[in-house]
Amino acid sequence: MKKISILVALVACAAAGADDAGLLAQEFIAPPVEGHVHASTLLPLPDGGYLAAWFEGSKEGAADVAIKGSRRRNGQWGPVRVLAKVNPDSPHWNPVLWRAVDGRIVLFFKVGRNCSDWRTYVRESRDEGETWTPPRELVPGEVRGGRGPVRNKCLRLANGRWLAPASREIGRWRAFVDISDDDGRTWRASLEFPVPADAPAKFGVIQPTLWSDAAGVHALLRANDGWIWRTDSTDNGETWRELRRSPLPNINSGIDCVYASNGLLYLVLNGADPKGKKGTWGSRSHLELRSSSDGGETWRTCRVLADDALRQPDGRATEFSYPAIREPRPGVLAVTFTWNRRQIRFVELRCP
Repeated sequence: MKKISILVALVACAAAGADDAGLLAQEFIAPPVEGHVHASTLLPLPDGGYLAAWFEGSKEGAADVAIKGSRRRNGQWGPVRVLAKVNPDSPHWNPVLWRAVDGRIVLFFKVGRNCSDWRTYVRESRDEGETWTPPRELVPGEVRGGRGPVRNKCLRLANGRWLAPASREIGRWRAFVDISDDDGRTWRASLEFPVPADAPAKFGVIQPTLWSDAAGVHALLRANDGWIWRTDSTDNGETWRELRRSPLPNINSGIDCVYASNGLLYLVLNGADPKGKKGTWGSRSHLELRSSSDGGETWRTCRVLADDALRQPDGRATEFSYPAIREPRPGVLAVTFTWNRRQIRFVELRCP
């Protein structure tokens, strides 16, 4: 009965929005794997297609985990390819795709047994992801959780500066930005985002997602207290205000945002626990898109991307998580996210 229920839910989700004029595409990038896929990243391409990447292996943290990816051309996803495997004995994590001003594609990813000793590596492509340079360390010798973007895409400011949303999971979770003023060739880390003096000893934030507007640069962050937190900068990311809690509940899961050409800020998140559990580590069985017209101070839910509290046939809870969001062209949003750790889901829609 569980298998039938899950199948019905999958079919219903795949068919949902068939009469919805705002939904342009809704599909899986590749067939389900026997092992584990997670933490996708998405890059729009000039030909109207996309390049997506994620980590994949027998299970999260296993030595065989590599960075894999696929390219979408003419509405079809191509074969899954290995994009990076630096060390056969170390798991790989959290790829991030980004494009430099000169047109090259940069692939950032983490290598290491634990978050606390990750090294950040990069590969580059000048032919839209067909071939890649040999992997190199972003900051040679840096092993304190790595440098560069930890999970979400970079932000390019009007002056050309790159800000990479970074964080470390060594003891208390802390976040910062990595700064590059030479199109990603060299980097320096900002100071960590200030934590309120009255925050609990175990309070921490990781995995920022960034945007900029007329008021400055801003970050929303995953936190371990059941809420999304925020900080802001008025000097291009050099210094940051003390973290403050946003009105957004979230169950200690990845988030991502994009400031769209229509002036709205869009955020993909899991939100509150569907079962009403308070605090951290809730169910990831619900994923939604929200928008804000006032710079992230207030929000409205504009679309549910996935919702299914049923358990999978093997008994594990359903999970829709770790979204990535882009605006590939004005008025259109593209999202990828983890689907039950077995597939990566792709959705393209008009801005609600």
